[in-house]
Amino acid sequence: MNFKELIKEAFRQKEWNYYSDEFIEKLNIEKSDDCREFIRKFFAVSGKAGELNSIDVIKSLTDERCQHIVYVFLLGVGVYNKCVGVKSLIDEQIQQYVERYKCKSDVNFYFIWFLCCLFHDLGYQVENSDKPVGKLEFAKGQNLIGVPRVFEKKTIKNYWNYRQKCHKMNDHGIYAGITMYKSLCDIRSEQEKNSWKNDKICWEKELEHIYNIASWVVLCHNIWFVQKKKKKCESEIYKKFNLNQLLLDEGEYKIKICDHSLFFFFCLIDTIEPIKTVKNPSLLEQIDISFGEKEIIITSNLKCGCGDRYLKGVNDLNDWLTKTKWKDNQVIIKLDLK
Repeated sequence: MNFKELIKEAFRQKEWNYYSDEFIEKLNIEKSDDCREFIRKFFAVSGKAGELNSIDVIKSLTDERCQHIVYVFLLGVGVYNKCVGVKSLIDEQIQQYVERYKCKSDVNFYFIWFLCCLFHDLGYQVENSDKPVGKLEFAKGQNLIGVPRVFEKKTIKNYWNYRQKCHKMNDHGIYAGITMYKSLCDIRSEQEKNSWKNDKICWEKELEHIYNIASWVVLCHNIWFVQKKKKKCESEIYKKFNLNQLLLDEGEYKIKICDHSLFFFFCLIDTIEPIKTVKNPSLLEQIDISFGEKEIIITSNLKCGCGDRYLKGVNDLNDWLTKTKWKDNQVIIKLDLK
């Protein structure tokens, strides 16, 4: 099937609509304004609207960014349901979290996926600002989980410093991850006090652990690894900022699907989602996606230059996430499910 079919199929499913809002299901996701409304409405019905995802912030997003956010969410839903092995690993990891934190509410993939996807690019307003945010401060309780140890807090702070000094910008992923956790915890606490006003949504304190898991996915999703031999100049800069943990030997992968299934899956979907490169939603029907037992196969039938650019971006997964093979108009993504 093609990407357009897969995304539309996922949109027609009911499971992802965690809060059963019929208005969201009536939106036309090929329209950027409707994608913007999708984001705004989902935050509203979930009771999680705050400063980071305010109406002004959502309005400030470009049309393409709004579509990317929604398409990452729906593409993830589609791939999750098609890849049995990947689904099994993610479900197992989430069940372990639920049991560890004794969550009483219905915490499943769709709930955590909604948090990861809809929050992950909401820091662009701050990234594009001329004003540096300043010192990075983690909230109490925001402790590393669900991502490799290379993303320890010291590394996050060093990368934040690197982005400010070398790129003159605030990293949107780090900012969004830290801010979303603080915001969600504040909202949860306030809602719990006023739970008599809204008894349809659970606001138990155990959910803060789930917010923390999602926040680390968002925190780390824009932090780039660098191959030592392939990019020597950039490697030297990383060393100056004490980012040695982010340097890779050829064929080395630090994000393992078996160990960090949810984070691996997010990195994969965020990369293969095509709208950032292709721009036009109608062209997604010219990119096919199929699934093997341990691989995802993407085939571009695009005649314009964006097809090659898109496939190159997919094939670049080989440099930092998982093995790929690019031949002609097709990239095979290998999934090490051992």
